Amino acid sequence: MVVIKDIEPGTLGERAGFLRGDQIHAINGQQIGDLIDFQVHSAEEFLLFEVEREGEHYEVEMERAPGDELGLEFEDLRLRSCNNKCVFCFIHQMPKGMRRSLYFEDDDYRLSFLHGSYVTLTNIQEKDLDRIIDQGLSPQYISVHATDPQLRQVMLGRKKPTVDILERLGRLAENGIEMHTQVVVCPGYNDGVHLERTTGDLSRLYPALRSVALVPVGLTRFRQNLPDLRPVTPELARQYVAQAEGWGERYKRELGERLVYAADELFLLTGLAPPARSYYDAFPQIENGIGMVRSFLDRWEEDKVQLPSSLSSPLRLALVTGKLASFFMGPIVSSLNQIRGLRVDLLPVVNDTFGPGITVSGLLTGQDILRRLEGGAWDLVLLPPNCVNGEGLTLDDLTLSELQRRAGFPIAVGQYDLVLTLKGVLEGQPLALQGSGRQLSELGYYVGRP
Repeated sequence: MVVIKDIEPGTLGERAGFLRGDQIHAINGQQIGDLIDFQVHSAEEFLLFEVEREGEHYEVEMERAPGDELGLEFEDLRLRSCNNKCVFCFIHQMPKGMRRSLYFEDDDYRLSFLHGSYVTLTNIQEKDLDRIIDQGLSPQYISVHATDPQLRQVMLGRKKPTVDILERLGRLAENGIEMHTQVVVCPGYNDGVHLERTTGDLSRLYPALRSVALVPVGLTRFRQNLPDLRPVTPELARQYVAQAEGWGERYKRELGERLVYAADELFLLTGLAPPARSYYDAFPQIENGIGMVRSFLDRWEEDKVQLPSSLSSPLRLALVTGKLASFFMGPIVSSLNQIRGLRVDLLPVVNDTFGPGITVSGLLTGQDILRRLEGGAWDLVLLPPNCVNGEGLTLDDLTLSELQRRAGFPIAVGQYDLVLTLKGVLEGQPLALQGSGRQLSELGYYVGRP
């Protein structure tokens, strides 16, 4: 059963007489358990809904032409929580006082299909695998970390052996389910020969398994009573990048695709810009921080000619970013400062909340941003889109209006397309007050999607 939360005016749903609070139990005789069931079974041309309203049951018939929108919004999907205690889990090393939803550890294959969140496949049953296959819930995004059963058990923090991940991946592959996988690389745990075994095992599931992302572990200053982990240093990052490139070149020759990709963060830790677009094939994991920087840089190079050479009125801007991005943002800001009348200050923010080892913009808090803005004077401050969510809140629940009040000058959210953002500012378009950031488990940076 799914419960209608809202109905878009003028759509089929409104014309059919649906109301908020209606419970849809079945479509064309098929029981509806959640949003995915609804999407699968409402795709037919002729639809018969079994609906409950205030304890009474009735039927709704509908003819749906291609492209017709039902316009129904449903109450939130109840998610499955994680049953692992991963040695590297970011949620276990978070301070108190963050947004409440950030502390929920999801591990739900439905969320993987709908939004690309990573799952371990440790808390699903045979009927769940059957459903993924029967309903074609593809692609699935899967956290592997290690294919050696004993090592994976250690990585997932499980006291008892769990299912063989290769067995489950193999079954999905045999039934045509597209998969994208990730390995959170923890020095001394699953790197070296273990990482070589893992990537090799996964490569044998190609072409159903389309990508393997190597993501460095993120460590905060809140790791009391947690397993002892070492950070990924620049030296280790160079080693991991070299391994990924070696494996990638081999698979490119053998399979036609690189298959194994190093995260942007690994390249930036080495002091190198991410490689050319060709490295990323079809950018299979851009939302996981694999090729996001390259896409940003290429878009800048292609579109920067659209910016004027001078401004009619002086303008002083500040671009807030994480420490990691200052490496590639510096030259861009230098180029912007060649525009007469425009002054742009790059403001890398030290992450005092989580600790200096966390350097990505998606994990900046409002308090740290405010500290960086102290003493400044700008006409406008632009924040990265991934440090503010769709409701206009930072990770520590500060609104944009609160940030502006405390900072004393206008603050807005930029886009990943910097030229488009700047053109909007120069043309006086309304400034965005919401971002693209979501709960930590859905950010492009690995933050505990186990």
